[in-house]
Amino acid sequence: MTTTIKSIASGLAQQYDIKDNIFISAYKKDKFINSCHVSRLGLENDFQVDKRFHGGLDKAIHIGSYKHFETFKNSHNMELDSLSIGCNIIINNYDESDIYIGDIYTIGEVKFEVTQPRQPCWKIGALFGKEVSRFIIKQSATGWYARILKEGIINIKNKMELEKRVSSITIKQLSNYLDTPPLENKELIEEILNTPALAQSYKDDFQKLLTNI
Repeated sequence: MTTTIKSIASGLAQQYDIKDNIFISAYKKDKFINSCHVSRLGLENDFQVDKRFHGGLDKAIHIGSYKHFETFKNSHNMELDSLSIGCNIIINNYDESDIYIGDIYTIGEVKFEVTQPRQPCWKIGALFGKEVSRFIIKQSATGWYARILKEGIINIKNKMELEKRVSSITIKQLSNYLDTPPLENKELIEEILNTPALAQSYKDDFQKLLTNI
């Protein structure tokens, strides 16, 4: 499984004042680059404001699919803002239905492991409008986080290549399970909670849902 890279981007924290709601966010990855160094904590010069939910070793980089931009254009007859999914890397050809938890990929010198889907938050609607927010949630167009296994340089001309697949659970399925836990499937619940690659934050949220139901 190999695909090309549509874009690489980083972002700095910015203050927004939208309908009397003042907040600081680095959601908009608006500095597009051709090449950069990736460390265990992500792309150089990239920033995350709320480190409770973003960044860190388990969520070093955020990757998403260009397929959603094409889907939005076809269904809404307009362009989806290039920053609306908030990704460091946008790939062609594949989306959350094709990416599995624990997948190990390489881009250039960098090796990384898929750790969890990104969970959409209210800032998407604030920055891009309710229609975009609804589309991203409905399509599970949230992208996915990755843990860096090998640091190095990535380039826009590199390809993302699958090195190893270790599970049968897709990122899209994991996104849906946070809304509708598979309560009748104990084996699947155990598989999710016991998947080594899965970020601890997702395990905590998933376990909390199971406890509260």
